[in-house]
Amino acid sequence: LAIVPLVLEARGLDTTPGAINKLSATGDTKAARILKIIGEEEISHVATGVRWFHHICKSRELEPASTFQLLVKSQFNGFLKPPFATYARTLAGFPRFYYEPLSKLR
Repeated sequence: LAIVPLVLEARGLDTTPGAINKLSATGDTKAARILKIIGEEEISHVATGVRWFHHICKSRELEPASTFQLLVKSQFNGFLKPPFATYARTLAGFPRFYYEPLSKLR
């Protein structure tokens, strides 16, 4: 629950706007519109992940932010690559202080 929705799907929030811009610039407006819909749906996927992650942390009496950071450090190879789509991540209920410290890991 920490890696797939809160790392991989959240990364989709970060990269989708750039991909939409590139597709639009090449004239592929149909693909850009489709990707825009996918990007909007990704917010709810991340939000669901955040909600379940918080639920599990609460049931185990764990602090969510530090638990997320510990799990990413131990289960994810690498660091979280900025820039982050902080607006979309915030809409999903995913605060910056969870993931920004992990962008400095190498």
